[in-house]
Amino acid sequence: MNIQPLEPVDLPDPRTTTLFEISGIPGISGYGELSYKCPSCKAILLKNIYAVHMTRIVFRCPSCGGLSRMQPAVGKPESP
Repeated sequence: MNIQPLEPVDLPDPRTTTLFEISGIPGISGYGELSYKCPSCKAILLKNIYAVHMTRIVFRCPSCGGLSRMQPAVGKPESP
C-alpha cells in the first residue's frame, strides 16, 4: 500500500473549500491505489482511494484535530 502524507493547512474558506469532519479511522475507504495519513499524528485518514476524487476538500483528523488536504498536482495549478 502506497501511503502519502496529506498537506497541513489552516481553516479553509467555506466559499471555496469543503471541510470534511472525519468520524472514524479511516474516514474514507475505496478500491484505489493510494492511502493518505494525517501529517501530524500519522493516522490513516483515506485508504485505497483515487486522488482525483478528493479535490478542494480539507479533512479534520478525528485523532488529533489537525486540518489537512491533498497536495495539488505538480505542474497543474488549482482551479479557482
